[in-house]
Amino acid sequence: MVGKLKRPDKKLSDLALDEGGLVSVQGKKVGAYRDEQGHLHKVIPVCTHLGCSLDWNDAERSWDCACHGSRFSYKGEVFEGPSVKPLPSSDI
Repeated sequence: MVGKLKRPDKKLSDLALDEGGLVSVQGKKVGAYRDEQGHLHKVIPVCTHLGCSLDWNDAERSWDCACHGSRFSYKGEVFEGPSVKPLPSSDI
């Protein structure tokens, strides 16, 4: 799978307002976005289509899959397929 070995480059505390990316939380990789009100939105950054790792897209504020083109909102909602299932939120 593409990107499975990519390490998070930030911690939750590093995220500024309106910023997202892969972060480390309790030693686990999480996709996180801090909205303009300061609320954190955390998802499991693995595509629900075939399990590829997702990357944060700053320009679109979306989670994108390089394998087959699925795109998800910062909340995990499907923007574009082939994936039809939303991303699960992360509770850590």
